[in-house]
Amino acid sequence: MKTVFSARRSIRFQLTAWYAAILIVTFALAGVYVFIAVQHAAEETVDNDLRARLAAVREYLPRESGGEETEALGDALEERAALGPGGVWLEIADSHGKWIYRSDALEDEDATPVSMALLPPRGQTRTTRLHGKLLRVLTAPLGGGVVQIGSPMGEFAEMLENLRWTLSLGIPLLLLLACSGGYWMSGRALKPVDEIARTVEQIGSKTLTERLTQRGTGDELDRLSDTINHMLARLESAFQLVTQFTADASHELRTPVAIIRTTGEVIRASRRTAEEHEAAWNQVVIQTERMSGLIDDLLLLARADTGRSELAFEAMDLAETVCTVTGEMRILAEASGLRLTTSIPSECPMSGDPEAIRRLLLVLLDNAIKYTGAGGEVAVSMRIEEDFGKESCGKRSAIVEVRDTGSGIGAEDLPRIFDRFYRISADRSRKSGGAGLGLSIAKWLACQHGGDIVAESAAGKGSTFRVTLPFDN
Repeated sequence: MKTVFSARRSIRFQLTAWYAAILIVTFALAGVYVFIAVQHAAEETVDNDLRARLAAVREYLPRESGGEETEALGDALEERAALGPGGVWLEIADSHGKWIYRSDALEDEDATPVSMALLPPRGQTRTTRLHGKLLRVLTAPLGGGVVQIGSPMGEFAEMLENLRWTLSLGIPLLLLLACSGGYWMSGRALKPVDEIARTVEQIGSKTLTERLTQRGTGDELDRLSDTINHMLARLESAFQLVTQFTADASHELRTPVAIIRTTGEVIRASRRTAEEHEAAWNQVVIQTERMSGLIDDLLLLARADTGRSELAFEAMDLAETVCTVTGEMRILAEASGLRLTTSIPSECPMSGDPEAIRRLLLVLLDNAIKYTGAGGEVAVSMRIEEDFGKESCGKRSAIVEVRDTGSGIGAEDLPRIFDRFYRISADRSRKSGGAGLGLSIAKWLACQHGGDIVAESAAGKGSTFRVTLPFDN
């Protein structure tokens, strides 16, 4: 359990770390974007104001000035500047690079007029400092000369500085709060996982009936709980099958072992005739053969459970195999007073394991003969069918049917006849000497060939076992 909680804590830290990394990148990009956007908006506001002043200057000044008009022009600009807002400065140079007018704040500044050839029609803006103050300067052509208009950006600079400090202090604080909230939320989100881990940790071989409680939210954790519950149900079913299989196998093996032991003790404890000794040893041989056959069947089913198939597929003639098996069983059927009829095509080439199919048919014919009374009939037929369905168009299969007129199988027993060790009645099992494994083995052999077995029966009306073996398996 400590491992589960440490894993949960590790997951919480990892989630919080990833969450923090994403937030850091997001907040950093957002902060940079906001700062650049505000700075650009401030500069754009000042630039628009400068261009509006430039338009006013162009309307006020004559298109060309020089000679005797220069002195009068300077006086007019001085008067105009005195009426304008404070902090805005202006300087104008003529086409020869001579200053026509400069604001008082620029008298002590050395500046060379910018060449008109380098300026676009709307002028160009830049940010500079004058006497320690931040200024936005617009330089534009004016008639044959150049005009420069500057506006202070102290208020905007102060605003940007405040914004920089706000972002520098606010983003880490928001990041800390977000990470703390994320860590808390991840703990709440992983709490159901802890409950699931705690419940699963407590489930063992004796508590497989326990199930996880669903919260009814329908989220991923509820679906996970539902998946685990289905897995536990399958494990419980498999565990019960193993337990039942072990108990049934022990029961089936106990009987012949007890008979062999009792026979041996009787032989050892008393004097008997040679005929009695021979009969006793015959009983020992019979029970040994029965036990050997049961062990072989158990080994085969154990291999089936582990997915190991030792079948050897090869090209074979199914019709020939069916004819051979029915010929062997005809003697047993006639000895039991039964009539065995066949309807088998001349040939049916396919791929399969001849010995496995032979064993499958022997199981079906042996059961049909055992449970059909004298005077009855066992019929074996075979045909080839072709499936014209959408998914398996043109798929060919061989259908082998074994039909008898015996006692039949009741509706309550029919769904379970392929279960291991299942027998319809104890009296019937003792009479036949079977262990209830034959049909289970036959079903597995058919499945190994890509086919299946189905049974149709009713009490007192005989039984029909239909084997489907596809040609392509």
